[in-house]
Amino acid sequence: MMLASILCLSVPFQQFDGLPRFTYKPAVMVGQREIILGPQLQPDTVMEVRVEGQTEAPIGEGKFGGATFTEYAKGYVRWSVTSGTMFEKPCFILKSEGLTKGENVTKTKRIAYACQNFTTYWIRPDGKLLRQSVILNDPFGKRHAEAVFWPDHIEVSIADSKNNRSFTMYPNIDMSLLDAMFKPMMDGEKVLTSFKEYCTFDPFTQAFTKYKAEVSGSFKGSWLGVKFEGRHVNITGPKESQVAFMSKENDLVRVDLPEHTCIVLNFLPHDKDPFYKAILPKSSGG
Repeated sequence: MMLASILCLSVPFQQFDGLPRFTYKPAVMVGQREIILGPQLQPDTVMEVRVEGQTEAPIGEGKFGGATFTEYAKGYVRWSVTSGTMFEKPCFILKSEGLTKGENVTKTKRIAYACQNFTTYWIRPDGKLLRQSVILNDPFGKRHAEAVFWPDHIEVSIADSKNNRSFTMYPNIDMSLLDAMFKPMMDGEKVLTSFKEYCTFDPFTQAFTKYKAEVSGSFKGSWLGVKFEGRHVNITGPKESQVAFMSKENDLVRVDLPEHTCIVLNFLPHDKDPFYKAILPKSSGG
Protein backbone atom coordinates (compact mmCIF):
# COMPACT_ATOMS: atom_id res chain seq x y z
CA MET A 1 0.00 0.00 0.00
CA MET A 2 4.02 1.35 -1.33
CA LEU A 3 2.67 3.59 -0.90
CA ALA A 4 1.42 3.88 -4.41
CA SER A 5 0.96 0.14 -4.53
CA ILE A 6 0.29 -0.76 -0.93
CA LEU A 7 -2.76 -2.84 -1.84
CA CYS A 8 -2.61 -5.71 -4.32
CA LEU A 9 -4.57 -4.94 -7.47
CA SER A 10 -5.14 -7.29 -10.40
CA VAL A 11 -3.40 -6.14 -13.58
CA PRO A 12 -4.00 -7.62 -17.05
CA PHE A 13 -1.05 -9.55 -18.40
CA GLN A 14 -0.02 -8.97 -22.00
CA GLN A 15 -0.71 -11.77 -24.49
CA PHE A 16 2.19 -13.82 -25.86
CA ASP A 17 1.95 -16.48 -28.54
CA GLY A 18 1.59 -19.92 -27.05
CA LEU A 19 0.72 -18.68 -23.53
CA PRO A 20 -2.77 -18.34 -22.09
CA ARG A 21 -3.98 -14.91 -21.07
CA PHE A 22 -3.93 -14.33 -17.30
CA THR A 23 -3.77 -11.62 -14.65
CA TYR A 24 -1.13 -11.06 -12.01
CA LYS A 25 -0.84 -9.12 -8.77
CA PRO A 26 1.89 -6.54 -8.07
CA ALA A 27 4.40 -6.96 -5.28
CA VAL A 28 3.13 -6.30 -1.78
CA MET A 29 4.81 -3.15 -0.46
CA VAL A 30 5.51 -1.68 2.94
CA GLY A 31 5.25 1.95 4.10
CA GLN A 32 2.54 1.80 6.73
CA ARG A 33 4.93 2.92 9.47
CA GLU A 34 5.61 6.20 7.68
CA ILE A 35 1.89 6.71 6.97
CA ILE A 36 1.19 6.37 10.71
CA LEU A 37 4.27 8.02 12.26
CA GLY A 38 5.48 10.29 9.48
CA PRO A 39 9.07 10.06 8.21
CA GLN A 40 11.38 8.91 11.02
CA LEU A 41 14.81 7.31 10.85
CA GLN A 42 14.53 3.55 10.49
CA PRO A 43 17.34 0.97 10.14
CA ASP A 44 17.17 -1.56 7.33
CA THR A 45 14.21 -3.80 8.24
CA VAL A 46 12.89 -6.98 6.60
CA MET A 47 9.40 -8.45 7.01
CA GLU A 48 7.93 -11.60 5.49
CA VAL A 49 4.91 -11.68 3.18
CA ARG A 50 2.90 -14.67 4.30
CA VAL A 51 -0.36 -16.43 3.49
CA GLU A 52 -2.26 -17.64 6.54
CA GLY A 53 -5.57 -19.47 6.49
CA GLN A 54 -7.61 -22.34 7.81
CA THR A 55 -8.67 -25.15 5.49
CA GLU A 56 -12.10 -26.65 5.92
CA ALA A 57 -12.51 -30.15 7.35
CA PRO A 58 -12.94 -32.78 4.58
CA ILE A 59 -16.46 -34.13 4.33
CA GLY A 60 -17.65 -37.17 2.39
CA GLU A 61 -17.44 -40.91 2.17
CA GLY A 62 -14.04 -42.19 3.19
CA LYS A 63 -12.86 -38.74 4.29
CA PHE A 64 -12.19 -37.72 7.84
CA GLY A 65 -10.15 -35.23 9.85
CA GLY A 66 -10.47 -31.71 11.15
CA ALA A 67 -9.73 -28.30 9.80
CA THR A 68 -6.04 -27.41 9.57
CA PHE A 69 -4.16 -24.12 9.64
CA THR A 70 -2.02 -23.42 6.57
CA GLU A 71 0.77 -20.85 6.28
CA TYR A 72 3.55 -20.28 3.80
CA ALA A 73 5.84 -17.47 2.67
CA LYS A 74 5.22 -15.79 -0.66
CA GLY A 75 7.80 -13.00 -0.56
CA TYR A 76 9.29 -10.22 1.52
CA VAL A 77 9.28 -6.47 2.06
CA ARG A 78 12.27 -4.39 3.10
CA TRP A 79 12.68 -0.72 3.92
CA SER A 80 14.77 1.94 5.63
CA VAL A 81 14.61 5.68 6.32
CA THR A 82 17.86 7.66 6.23
CA SER A 83 18.89 11.32 6.24
CA GLY A 84 19.82 12.95 2.95
CA THR A 85 19.53 16.12 0.92
CA MET A 86 17.54 17.33 -2.08
CA PHE A 87 17.75 20.77 -3.65
CA GLU A 88 20.64 21.28 -1.19
CA LYS A 89 18.26 21.02 1.75
CA PRO A 90 17.86 18.21 4.32
CA CYS A 91 15.29 15.51 3.74
CA PHE A 92 14.36 11.95 4.69
CA ILE A 93 14.93 9.19 2.12
CA LEU A 94 12.47 6.32 2.40
CA LYS A 95 13.70 3.29 0.42
CA SER A 96 11.44 0.28 0.11
CA GLU A 97 11.61 -3.02 -1.74
CA GLY A 98 9.08 -5.78 -2.20
CA LEU A 99 9.07 -9.18 -3.88
CA THR A 100 5.95 -11.30 -4.08
CA LYS A 101 5.60 -14.67 -5.79
CA GLY A 102 2.38 -15.82 -7.36
CA GLU A 103 0.90 -18.50 -9.54
CA ASN A 104 -1.61 -18.22 -12.34
CA VAL A 105 -3.74 -21.29 -12.88
CA THR A 106 -5.54 -21.86 -16.17
CA LYS A 107 -7.40 -24.86 -17.48
CA THR A 108 -4.22 -26.23 -19.02
CA LYS A 109 -1.26 -24.74 -17.17
CA ARG A 110 0.07 -23.50 -13.86
CA ILE A 111 2.38 -20.53 -14.46
CA ALA A 112 4.54 -19.21 -11.61
CA TYR A 113 5.72 -15.61 -11.57
CA ALA A 114 7.39 -13.07 -9.30
CA CYS A 115 6.93 -9.29 -9.10
CA GLN A 116 9.45 -6.81 -7.71
CA ASN A 117 8.95 -3.18 -6.74
CA PHE A 118 11.65 -0.71 -5.67
CA THR A 119 10.14 2.59 -4.51
CA THR A 120 12.01 5.55 -3.03
CA TYR A 121 10.56 8.77 -1.59
CA TRP A 122 12.38 11.99 -0.74
CA ILE A 123 10.46 13.80 2.01
CA ARG A 124 11.15 17.15 3.61
CA PRO A 125 11.36 17.09 7.45
CA ASP A 126 7.96 18.85 7.64
CA GLY A 127 6.38 16.05 5.56
CA LYS A 128 6.39 17.72 2.13
CA LEU A 129 6.79 15.11 -0.63
CA LEU A 130 9.62 16.14 -2.97
CA ARG A 131 10.36 13.22 -5.26
CA GLN A 132 9.33 9.64 -6.02
CA SER A 133 11.19 6.91 -7.90
CA VAL A 134 9.63 3.55 -8.85
CA ILE A 135 11.26 0.55 -10.52
CA LEU A 136 9.00 -2.36 -11.43
CA ASN A 137 10.15 -5.79 -12.58
CA ASP A 138 7.16 -7.98 -13.39
CA PRO A 139 5.61 -9.98 -16.26
CA PHE A 140 5.36 -6.72 -18.22
CA GLY A 141 9.15 -6.35 -18.09
CA LYS A 142 11.28 -3.76 -16.33
CA ARG A 143 10.07 -0.15 -16.05
CA HIS A 144 11.39 2.92 -14.28
CA ALA A 145 9.55 6.14 -13.44
CA GLU A 146 10.52 9.36 -11.65
CA ALA A 147 8.24 12.12 -10.37
CA VAL A 148 9.25 15.48 -8.91
CA PHE A 149 6.50 17.29 -7.01
CA TRP A 150 6.03 21.07 -7.12
CA PRO A 151 3.24 23.16 -5.52
CA ASP A 152 1.05 23.13 -8.67
CA HIS A 153 2.58 20.56 -11.03
CA ILE A 154 4.47 17.26 -11.30
CA GLU A 155 7.42 16.53 -13.59
CA VAL A 156 7.28 12.90 -14.73
CA SER A 157 9.77 10.77 -16.66
CA ILE A 158 9.21 7.12 -17.67
CA ALA A 159 11.56 4.59 -19.23
CA ASP A 160 10.62 1.11 -20.43
CA SER A 161 11.64 -1.34 -23.14
CA LYS A 162 9.79 0.67 -25.81
CA ASN A 163 10.78 4.29 -25.25
CA ASN A 164 11.67 7.08 -22.83
CA ARG A 165 9.37 10.04 -22.30
CA SER A 166 9.09 13.07 -20.04
CA PHE A 167 6.19 15.43 -19.45
CA THR A 168 4.68 17.88 -16.96
CA MET A 169 1.30 17.42 -15.28
CA TYR A 170 -0.97 20.05 -13.74
CA PRO A 171 -3.35 17.92 -11.64
CA ASN A 172 -6.81 19.14 -10.75
CA ILE A 173 -6.59 17.65 -7.25
CA ASP A 174 -5.49 19.18 -3.97
CA MET A 175 -1.72 18.58 -4.03
CA SER A 176 -1.58 18.73 -0.23
CA LEU A 177 -3.26 15.29 -0.20
CA LEU A 178 0.05 13.83 -1.46
CA ASP A 179 1.88 15.37 1.50
CA ALA A 180 -0.84 14.12 3.88
CA MET A 181 0.43 10.59 3.28
CA PHE A 182 3.30 11.42 5.65
CA LYS A 183 1.35 13.50 8.17
CA PRO A 184 1.95 11.85 11.61
CA MET A 185 -1.05 10.21 13.26
CA MET A 186 0.74 8.83 16.35
CA ASP A 187 3.74 9.58 18.54
CA GLY A 188 4.46 6.53 20.66
CA GLU A 189 1.29 5.89 22.65
CA LYS A 190 -0.09 9.37 21.94
CA VAL A 191 -2.66 9.73 19.15
CA LEU A 192 -2.11 13.01 17.29
CA THR A 193 -5.01 12.58 14.87
CA SER A 194 -7.31 9.58 14.71
CA PHE A 195 -8.26 10.03 11.05
CA LYS A 196 -6.77 11.36 7.84
CA GLU A 197 -7.19 11.16 4.08
CA TYR A 198 -4.32 11.13 1.62
CA CYS A 199 -3.53 10.37 -2.02
CA THR A 200 -0.85 8.30 -3.74
CA PHE A 201 0.43 8.90 -7.26
CA ASP A 202 1.23 6.24 -9.86
CA PRO A 203 3.70 7.79 -12.32
CA PHE A 204 3.16 5.00 -14.88
CA THR A 205 -0.59 5.63 -15.23
CA GLN A 206 -0.64 9.21 -13.86
CA ALA A 207 -3.50 8.11 -11.59
CA PHE A 208 -4.21 9.40 -8.08
CA THR A 209 -5.68 6.99 -5.54
CA LYS A 210 -7.34 8.22 -2.36
CA TYR A 211 -6.98 6.40 0.97
CA LYS A 212 -8.36 6.80 4.46
CA ALA A 213 -6.39 5.95 7.61
CA GLU A 214 -8.03 5.61 11.03
CA VAL A 215 -6.67 4.65 14.45
CA SER A 216 -9.23 2.07 15.47
CA GLY A 217 -8.14 0.34 18.67
CA SER A 218 -5.41 -1.32 20.73
CA PHE A 219 -3.79 -4.75 20.65
CA LYS A 220 -1.71 -6.99 22.92
CA GLY A 221 0.02 -10.18 21.90
CA SER A 222 3.24 -12.14 21.50
CA TRP A 223 5.39 -12.61 18.42
CA LEU A 224 8.74 -14.38 18.19
CA GLY A 225 8.46 -15.07 21.92
CA VAL A 226 8.23 -11.40 22.87
CA LYS A 227 5.19 -9.41 24.00
CA PHE A 228 4.00 -6.43 21.96
CA GLU A 229 1.25 -3.92 22.57
CA GLY A 230 0.11 -0.81 20.78
CA ARG A 231 -2.55 0.47 18.40
CA HIS A 232 -3.87 -0.81 15.10
CA VAL A 233 -4.69 1.47 12.19
CA ASN A 234 -7.13 0.70 9.38
CA ILE A 235 -6.00 1.87 5.93
CA THR A 236 -8.79 1.76 3.34
CA GLY A 237 -8.59 2.32 -0.40
CA PRO A 238 -11.24 2.29 -3.13
CA LYS A 239 -11.01 -1.50 -3.59
CA GLU A 240 -9.27 -3.09 -0.61
CA SER A 241 -8.22 -2.41 2.96
CA GLN A 242 -5.55 -3.44 5.44
CA VAL A 243 -4.84 -3.26 9.16
CA ALA A 244 -1.41 -2.16 10.45
CA PHE A 245 -0.30 -3.06 13.99
CA MET A 246 2.06 -0.41 15.42
CA SER A 247 3.67 -1.01 18.81
CA LYS A 248 4.05 1.73 21.42
CA GLU A 249 7.81 1.56 20.69
CA ASN A 250 7.02 2.62 17.09
CA ASP A 251 7.74 -0.80 15.55
CA LEU A 252 5.56 -2.11 12.73
CA VAL A 253 4.75 -5.63 13.96
CA ARG A 254 2.21 -6.90 11.42
CA VAL A 255 -0.01 -5.81 8.53
CA ASP A 256 -3.15 -7.78 7.64
CA LEU A 257 -3.94 -7.68 3.91
CA PRO A 258 -6.81 -9.13 1.85
CA GLU A 259 -6.99 -12.77 0.75
CA HIS A 260 -5.46 -14.20 3.95
CA THR A 261 -2.18 -12.39 3.24
CA CYS A 262 -0.15 -10.57 5.88
CA ILE A 263 3.25 -8.97 6.50
CA VAL A 264 5.02 -10.08 9.69
CA LEU A 265 8.33 -9.33 11.40
CA ASN A 266 11.13 -11.73 10.53
CA PHE A 267 13.44 -10.51 13.30
CA LEU A 268 12.92 -8.74 16.59
CA PRO A 269 13.54 -4.98 16.67
CA HIS A 270 16.81 -4.12 18.41
CA ASP A 271 15.03 -2.68 21.44
CA LYS A 272 13.28 -6.06 21.90
CA ASP A 273 16.16 -8.37 21.02
CA PRO A 274 18.05 -9.64 24.12
CA PHE A 275 21.28 -9.89 22.09
CA TYR A 276 21.29 -6.24 21.01
CA LYS A 277 20.04 -5.06 24.40
CA ALA A 278 23.10 -6.73 25.94
CA ILE A 279 25.73 -5.33 23.58
CA LEU A 280 24.42 -1.86 22.72
CA PRO A 281 25.37 1.04 25.05
CA LYS A 282 22.47 2.22 27.17
CA SER A 283 23.05 5.76 25.98
CA SER A 284 22.42 4.73 22.36
CA GLY A 285 18.70 4.35 22.95
CA GLY A 286 18.69 0.91 21.31
